[in-house]
Amino acid sequence: MKSDWIDLGPLSEFPAEEPVLRKDDAGRRFACVLRGGEVHALDDRCPHQGYPLSQGALRGGVLTCAWHNWKFDIATGACSFGGEPVRRYATRVDGGRVLLNRAVDTAAEVRRLVGGLREAVRRDEPARALREGLRLGALRLHRGETGLGSLHLAFEVLARDGAERAEHGFDHGLALLADLCTWVERGWVPAEEAFVVAAHAIGEASARLGPRGKGAGKAGGSSALARIADFELDEPEKVSEALAAERRDEAEARMRELIEVRGTAGARRALLPFVAQHLHDYGHGAIFLSKALELADRFSSAADEVLAASTVQLAWATADTSLPPFAATRAALARVAELPLPAPEGAAAPAAAPLDPAERAAFEAEVLAGERQAVEATARWLARGAGPLALLGAIGHAAAVRLARFDPAWEQRLDAEVGVLDVTHAVTFAEAAAALGRDALPREAAQLAVLAAGFVGKLRGADAAAPDAPTPSLAAPAPTPRASGGALLEAAAARDLGGALAIARQLDDEGRRRAFAELAPFAALDAAVRPIFTAHAVKTLEALQRLESTDPRPDGAYLEALLAYLVPVRRELHVRRIAAVARKFMSDGRPPEGLY
Repeated sequence: MKSDWIDLGPLSEFPAEEPVLRKDDAGRRFACVLRGGEVHALDDRCPHQGYPLSQGALRGGVLTCAWHNWKFDIATGACSFGGEPVRRYATRVDGGRVLLNRAVDTAAEVRRLVGGLREAVRRDEPARALREGLRLGALRLHRGETGLGSLHLAFEVLARDGAERAEHGFDHGLALLADLCTWVERGWVPAEEAFVVAAHAIGEASARLGPRGKGAGKAGGSSALARIADFELDEPEKVSEALAAERRDEAEARMRELIEVRGTAGARRALLPFVAQHLHDYGHGAIFLSKALELADRFSSAADEVLAASTVQLAWATADTSLPPFAATRAALARVAELPLPAPEGAAAPAAAPLDPAERAAFEAEVLAGERQAVEATARWLARGAGPLALLGAIGHAAAVRLARFDPAWEQRLDAEVGVLDVTHAVTFAEAAAALGRDALPREAAQLAVLAAGFVGKLRGADAAAPDAPTPSLAAPAPTPRASGGALLEAAAARDLGGALAIARQLDDEGRRRAFAELAPFAALDAAVRPIFTAHAVKTLEALQRLESTDPRPDGAYLEALLAYLVPVRRELHVRRIAAVARKFMSDGRPPEGLY
């Protein structure tokens, strides 16, 4: 570190035990205190809101900001009451004059700011986390083009910290972070606002938690170079075996070793077979893995923690399709296992020509008819040689229709734990399955198609009374559409579903693409309060936008599904239902009514 000493004046002008202001020739301000023969110098701006510390009070070596009572140790800059510490500068007395070194020890400053950022997230203090992140960005350490701007490193710290402390592995806050980073890069939401949302979502779920255990350590005892040389070809399969046996520490340790040797690609190859076997945790297995891979690709230094967290989440996950209600899905998966798929082993699933309109309409009708019809149709089309990715595209469209058909009466019932969030999973799972399927082996992609179809079909019970109507639960009189570009957002902000749908139905392909971008800030910042609801709003919008963008024949179903979910006011804490379900269970011991 190169020194940068400046002269602050004669020592005689520094009264003992009293803060004084000194400035340099650039106007930078320093709060200086002579105590015990030494001059201590701090930034004059309180790190809370910038009020001058030189106007504070000193008691026993602690400088207190007069505005909000934050307290700082002048010897270290540490904050004993309030939040983040204040920067401290080295000083010395030479020839009766006080000299100050303006140079910043970058390494020490990074450690200080990263530590402060992580502490703020751990305490669920997003405002403080953002300030520390902005200070980190001001050091200009990140090189290269990035759409995250000066907050790139702060987002990377957030990804790694959230993954390290996620108690049961990858979760909604990390998934939200992945999508918000994408939205910042597209220019859909400001980086600072996205950071606050993500920091709160991660901090709320892991507040006060320390780092999660790192598994059982290395799976082998050899050095990293030796492991690269003799890494076993079946090592990815060993991860799946450990996951299936719920040997969580072993699975995480093997994943960390696999990433060290083979990187993100090795992790993807290890986890895809496991994810393709079952619908895990209402679809979260595939959804979270897809988002974890996105974060790992974006933040290479956090890849090990993010993918280890994804492995831990899968190790805790419920295999929904192993349960009795999914007998039809299991039978279809068994049929697919016997199919002579055309691509050779080791090759990714090939892109396939889309179904023609009549075939696709007939297939989607079967997917929407119920689980058995959905999986049998998917297995039949796969046997005919249809590409899994083409089928997943149609299944994603059917999932959008299913979401638009959701019957809000479910959310008024006290005996049923059913909400619209359940149905959004069909959309986000279908999109995640398509994303994962592009890098999967043909049989894995086919399995994902069966799982996605069965999931959409199984949720038929969420439909309103007239399932053949395009959007039966939205049968409100449609007012005259408003023509201005911001009219759709205005209708959404007013919670005017009928008006929003009327406007959406007037849009062409380009108008719908713009609509997703216009609605993104509403989804991320205004639609919900609780982080889990915000996460669902964001990931559902992103999934529907991706499904439309990859659909060779896009229509209004994706945007209408988004509006049906996003615009109505949703009850985020259903107190009466919680109490009713608990009372019922204690009286009869039976679970609440669900969709399956």
